[in-house]
Amino acid sequence: MTADPAATPTHPAGPTNPDQPNWASFSRYAGIAAIAGFGLLIAAGVANLTTAEAAEAATAKKRFALAYLSGFIFWFSLPIGGMALLMIAYLTKTSWGLLLRRPFEAAISTWPLFIVLFIPVILLVVTETASPYWWSAPHETSIPDVELKLNNDEPENKRKLAVDVGKLMIKRTVEREREERDKGIFGFLSVPSFVIVSIVLFAIWISMILLLLKWGRDASDETSTAKVDAALDKLNKFSGPGLIIYALSITAGATLWVMSLEPSWSSTMFPVIFAVNQFLTCFAFCLALFLILVSRPPFRDLMRPKFQLDMGTLMLVFTLFWSYTSFSQYMLVWIGNLPEEIPFFLKRSAGAWWYVSAGLIALHFALPFLLLLFRDIKLHPVRLQTVAIYLCVICAIDVVWWIEPTRANPSGFPIFLMDIGGVVGVGGLFALYWIWKLKQRPLFPASQAFLLPEGHHVGHH
Repeated sequence: MTADPAATPTHPAGPTNPDQPNWASFSRYAGIAAIAGFGLLIAAGVANLTTAEAAEAATAKKRFALAYLSGFIFWFSLPIGGMALLMIAYLTKTSWGLLLRRPFEAAISTWPLFIVLFIPVILLVVTETASPYWWSAPHETSIPDVELKLNNDEPENKRKLAVDVGKLMIKRTVEREREERDKGIFGFLSVPSFVIVSIVLFAIWISMILLLLKWGRDASDETSTAKVDAALDKLNKFSGPGLIIYALSITAGATLWVMSLEPSWSSTMFPVIFAVNQFLTCFAFCLALFLILVSRPPFRDLMRPKFQLDMGTLMLVFTLFWSYTSFSQYMLVWIGNLPEEIPFFLKRSAGAWWYVSAGLIALHFALPFLLLLFRDIKLHPVRLQTVAIYLCVICAIDVVWWIEPTRANPSGFPIFLMDIGGVVGVGGLFALYWIWKLKQRPLFPASQAFLLPEGHHVGHH
């Protein structure tokens, strides 16, 4: 008698388990990415430091710190975004939440890695010569230079006046921030506050993650229906308040870790953009893996076209939400026309960053929006997986766009290589840990298969 593959627990892949992916191959690629990424980050950083002019040495160090911070912030979207997506799934009881349960749980289980990866960030903050944060370097006196991309049809005197006004606005903003910093009124933006607030945020998130993992294991118990129901009830009741805690805590994290890189800049929309980027990154990353497994047991016997259609539609919703919040932030800054807010967009309209800004409009909104409108793309596993991987790359570029323009680029070695190295290196380490966690448990919680809209044929006794 042959066992039903849908009812057979799935164990880590091995030579006797041909229906499972080759985890060894995935781990090998992740290891190569980690070594190559950090090697590129360090090599590019050293080359940039040695080729930069003496006056730009401090800037070169800070750009190295920003490249590492970009990699950390982007990949930190996986455990924290996965935590929020899990809570949304437990509240809404959706098919995508159940089918992607294990990738989400494996993602949030990587929290120890990010504690280790955050230590260099703290070390950089307490090192004034290398800190990427203006408020932790009171000796800093440089004013960032800006070259605006203007309409060539404008008269020369009008173009020159626009450049001078833009530079003057940034100079006044930085000088005002320096005066306020010297007066000591930035209690939240200080090295002790950075360390303490970060520890508190990590403690909150880790506590929530541990509860989700504990009750998630109880909800996967195939020996006790009562235990499964009790755990699902706890998860449902916890997820509502948990999402509120997530919203408040991620606002503090986005403000302290990213928004404070820019002198005097504030945005009520940025924490929302930060959170949406986490949702989209984690969902697209986990969906890309799921679509590799969808033709294998246990998913092969559980999957319905509607489930995949819903996943593609949700990815479209996250893309539209990102577009709405990003446009709202720009619109509010443009309408307000405040000197302390405008420099954020002035810097991202200068030099090569102008092309990145324009590219994000076309490639982060217009292209995925058009692609995900088509039902044929959402129902085709390879096409949908391609779009998911593409969105992960675009989200990484978006994070770099938040962080890197806060410092002027030193002359010398191409600095974008550091950004690539930081993202790829941290990503390789994350993937190694994530795969290791993913292999430890079945890929699908069979005890909850009855929750699938069309999965009631799997008994719940």
